[in-house]
Amino acid sequence: MAPHPEHARSTSTYRFYGILDIVLHTEHAGWRRYFDNEYARISSDTGADAAALRVDVHITKRPPARQPGDIVRSERFKGLFRYSYVIRGIDTDHVTIWFREHPIDRVYMNAIGVYLQAQVLEPIVYAKLLQEDVLLLHAGGVASTDKGFLLPAYGGTGKTTLSMSLMAAGYKLLGDDLLFVELRSGRVHPYPRPLHVFTYNIRNLVDARIPTKYQVAVYTKNVLRWVLERVLRREFLISTRVHADELYPGDVFATAVPYTAIGFLRKTGPAVEEVRITEDNVHELADAIAASEDLNDSMLAILGPDSRRVAAFRSLEHDVIVRLLRQFDRLLYVNTRAMDLAHPEPLIAELERGSLATA
Repeated sequence: MAPHPEHARSTSTYRFYGILDIVLHTEHAGWRRYFDNEYARISSDTGADAAALRVDVHITKRPPARQPGDIVRSERFKGLFRYSYVIRGIDTDHVTIWFREHPIDRVYMNAIGVYLQAQVLEPIVYAKLLQEDVLLLHAGGVASTDKGFLLPAYGGTGKTTLSMSLMAAGYKLLGDDLLFVELRSGRVHPYPRPLHVFTYNIRNLVDARIPTKYQVAVYTKNVLRWVLERVLRREFLISTRVHADELYPGDVFATAVPYTAIGFLRKTGPAVEEVRITEDNVHELADAIAASEDLNDSMLAILGPDSRRVAAFRSLEHDVIVRLLRQFDRLLYVNTRAMDLAHPEPLIAELERGSLATA
């Protein structure tokens, strides 16, 4: 769905399942296109009342004067561009971000947009949603009409390729990088952002038809990454962002469904291995899932040396993940490198058995 414009030129509201509103304030058309591309397919309930949680994002030439409690940051990210922002109301249900305009956003919006999204906005969203018993899980996921499978994962373990493999087997996509997991209702909502496609995805995405323009973009960025890594001597991941409905025919996205099984992707071990969830291991499993999250590290960087806020955030995150795991009686470890992704039937059989605790 398209975002709900409160003011035709400068404000767009993206509503996340009645729980969270993100409100973008800018007259820069490039920023509006970036947010539309990322969130318009997620945005829902555009005619509903405002959500209890709200994050306002102002793209501005000059952030406001600092007030008590503000978080003010300036960072040269990976030796490339310097970004500056102010966060106000971090302890409230209405957080405001002022992000300073950058000259590059007139030339290559993605380079700037990704920083704001991944290093500032979504870490704050992640932290605030925890207060509502919602886990913005770093995971792939697919669903049938009545079952949702959560596939949390460390980076580089095959979330996208496995999700696409399961789609080829008849499931619909919940998301390939983040899932909106609502503990109180036991439901997972789709989070259909663009897929992050790399060179290996061109070879491994089962049944996908990647248009030539995207293949060219992927290989061009691979060359750029190679150059940057050698010049700046640090690792870069530069993906090409493509929506799943540009790669697959028909209606590819799932609707909200009860989650019924959980499979944790890792780089070692057999293709599928079952672990019973008990009081003896639930905290260790929760720590592992927290370690696989991407957004919490960025949130800790935002909080900086504020030990009180850091401790509260870590405690809440751990508590929410533990309570999610306690809803299941088993967890599946999944190693996509040991699987035949063209024939995922053994994993599907285990996922279809379900994992929810019977008590």
